[in-house]
Amino acid sequence: MLTITSDAVELDTITSTQSLSDGQTMVTPDRTFELGFFTPSGSTSRNRYLGIWYKKISHGTVVWVANRDTPLTDTSGGGVLKLTDRGILVLVNSTNTIFWSSSNSSSSNNNAVNPVAQLLDSGNLVVKGANDAANDENLLWQSFDYPFDTLLPGMKFGKNLVTGIDRHIWSWKSSDDPSKGDYSFGLDLHGFPQFFLLKGLVERYRVGPWNGLRFSGGVGLKPNSIFTYHFVFDQQEVYYEYELVNSSVLSRRVFNQNGIVQRLIWNYKTQDWTVYGNNPSDDCDFYGRCQAYGSCNIGNFPVCRCLDKFVPRYPKDWDAADWSGGCVRRTPLNCHNGSSNGFLKYSGVKLPDTRYSWFNRSMSLKECEVVCLNNCTCMAYANIEVTAGGSGCLLWFDDLIDIRDLSEKGQDIYIRMASSELGLIRLSQDRDYASENERTYLELPLFDFETIANATNNFLIDNKLGEGGFGPVYKGVLGEGQEIAVKRLSKISRQGLDEFKNEVLCISKLQHRNLVKLLGCCIQDDERMLIYEYLPNKSMDYFIFDKKHSMLLDWPKRYNIINGIARGLNYLHQDSRLRIIHRDLKAGNILLDNNMNPKISDFGMARSFGGDEMEANTNRVVGTHGYMSPEYVMNGFFSVKSDVYSFGVLVLEIVSGSKNRGFSHPDHNLNLIGHAWKLYKEGKLLELFDASILHSFDLTEAYRSIHIGLLCVQESPEDRPNMSSVVLMLGSESALPQPKEPGFYNGRRFPRVDSSSSKPESCSVNQLTVTILAPR
Repeated sequence: MLTITSDAVELDTITSTQSLSDGQTMVTPDRTFELGFFTPSGSTSRNRYLGIWYKKISHGTVVWVANRDTPLTDTSGGGVLKLTDRGILVLVNSTNTIFWSSSNSSSSNNNAVNPVAQLLDSGNLVVKGANDAANDENLLWQSFDYPFDTLLPGMKFGKNLVTGIDRHIWSWKSSDDPSKGDYSFGLDLHGFPQFFLLKGLVERYRVGPWNGLRFSGGVGLKPNSIFTYHFVFDQQEVYYEYELVNSSVLSRRVFNQNGIVQRLIWNYKTQDWTVYGNNPSDDCDFYGRCQAYGSCNIGNFPVCRCLDKFVPRYPKDWDAADWSGGCVRRTPLNCHNGSSNGFLKYSGVKLPDTRYSWFNRSMSLKECEVVCLNNCTCMAYANIEVTAGGSGCLLWFDDLIDIRDLSEKGQDIYIRMASSELGLIRLSQDRDYASENERTYLELPLFDFETIANATNNFLIDNKLGEGGFGPVYKGVLGEGQEIAVKRLSKISRQGLDEFKNEVLCISKLQHRNLVKLLGCCIQDDERMLIYEYLPNKSMDYFIFDKKHSMLLDWPKRYNIINGIARGLNYLHQDSRLRIIHRDLKAGNILLDNNMNPKISDFGMARSFGGDEMEANTNRVVGTHGYMSPEYVMNGFFSVKSDVYSFGVLVLEIVSGSKNRGFSHPDHNLNLIGHAWKLYKEGKLLELFDASILHSFDLTEAYRSIHIGLLCVQESPEDRPNMSSVVLMLGSESALPQPKEPGFYNGRRFPRVDSSSSKPESCSVNQLTVTILAPR
């Protein structure tokens, strides 16, 4: 409780002809706040201060003090607050000596007409001209411009760039002494603006730059039912402000004498303040905990680690939990040659200290990269705002300090690295893709050979998952326990090298739940390896073509697989960065995760398109018999509709549990497509279903799936639906068009090329990938 001497006199306002003596108070119209003289509870002195406190609550919580560093002492006599005819508030003692005044406000130098001082419902003490009493824009002075240790709703926290008013807060020196303590909290305008909490001159906590949604390090700042907030940054002002959603709620931000900013709300039931947020909130919030290029994660032990591709500057100290030396790049930068540098993306982080930064709020991220790359002193870049896909450019020109892991609430930053650390792969593309002189640089995590060798137990035969034209595939486990699949390029396979290049080109930027995830690659000496996420349930053909294993795929699982493949293929054709045609979609290239969700894999044969490009011709026909469309096999013509044909074959295989190529039936010589077409025309589709799903299938879904499959394998590409239509058809009950005759339904073998071909047809059995060179 405060010690308040009261003469039970409450004023609404004071004018230049009135005064407020010790014992008198000003009260807001809604009686929330009160202004007067007080002595802090527990104080052994009888110092008197002019302050504002909550009147509604019994604690008398102080939110502002005028003369915090110049108290009225026992010998100075009773205090009086006066308002001069120039609109200046002054605090005088019994001898009329001024102890405090508001004359340091630039606006108070103006002559005022009949000035009035009033305490508003917001807790803001304002001085206005009498004619401006209803106009908040023409203030001569306000206490909100000179915060104490408390931020109230509607108070601007920051700097006015025109008047120079700098609104920052200081802690109390102690619980009974409101003079300035050791801690201050305010805005720093060096580089991109950010708020700092200091102990003396030492940084203790940094909120991080504003990103359009929140402060980069302000994990507790998010939409809520208590308050709204915004950040203003223009040519006149830079400030943060919050407002209460419900005006009946009492809430404040207070900076206590221990250097903690607390968000408090008044609990009417307990009649006390409840804390609902602290800053700093944990050990990783303390400024520079892990120093340069170190990242703090409160969920780890120890909390500090070096960023990927960085190592401790002093390893022995680091191992002893002394992180003061920070981290350095594993491979030093060489900036004399611009091509020897690039940028590695780090996601989900609190952006580092921006005091040594440069920014441009209108530049794109790509323009930002170019500017940074061309300046050897630029260490990193990022978007300023994360809203609407990101905008603005922020560059760093010193070591990156005060980084922490924030998972999904963090941001992306691109840090300058030596190219050898980036996995920046220089790939010369085949003529089938672009001009021979074109070079493509891709950002992809790079694994060293030793890491992959250890993960696979030196490529132990027991860890081998399979082998294809690319080379063997091994299961591995990284040091942190992550399971991986490693495709190791056969050193004698020219086809494998082409596939390696193509797979990197096509899939390095793709992200979809129904596509296998490429984690990185290994390019060391003559080794070429692709590292993928490991999927424990192998490929789909392991299940659907085996009588025993097929029992594990009931109809709901199969229908989910059909839908998942359709969504993944639609992403490749329509929603990915580049339009991708897979060209080798087959059961063996559909991998299954723990929950039997499908993921399309093996992009070695894929082709990417840009712009409005939809189709192409090739002299090098690649794919797998039974899945390739007629126009592709016969003429080398491929498009998104080629993949649609392959998808249709997959649907029929999933439903029937039979392979298209090699299918046999005692009554005819048709392949699976022909068999399905025959049953469809005869109205006997029930005979097509795999016996193992008859107990679990939904007849409508199953019939609809076959119907869609037959639409996808129609002979003419123009008749086939695109994958976006397929996704819609699978998810609705609308009527379907009648399918026309499918391609390759009558069991004929693929035509062999004539003698004018440069090479003979290459064929194989058991669904192996083949290459057919069409006549030139």
